Amino acid sequence: MEDKKKNNYDIFFRVLFVLFVIFLCLYAISISGFVDTRNSKKTLYTEEQIKKFENDVKNGEYVDITDYLVTEDIDYSNGFSRFGEDVSNTISSVTHYTFKYFEDFFNFMFK
Repeated sequence: MEDKKKNNYDIFFRVLFVLFVIFLCLYAISISGFVDTRNSKKTLYTEEQIKKFENDVKNGEYVDITDYLVTEDIDYSNGFSRFGEDVSNTISSVTHYTFKYFEDFFNFMFK
């Protein structure tokens, strides 16, 4: 019995340690300004596109909005992320139907 308790504590502290490491990584990213740097690069690129648009209008060239829009549609999904999304959707639907059945059951019982 003592070994089982020790094993449970080991699992708990390992999970706690992993969560702490994840927290430290996210904190370091926020402190280093990674997100701010990405946003400033997007802003700079947008300003360049605005200047290009203004020059084209000034020169009387044909202006099409698709020439100035930047699309970054990068699909980062893989088998694991699709599996996680499927599991999440399944849990959500099962939970929804379970609550619906409980509600119907209690409505029937207390009518």
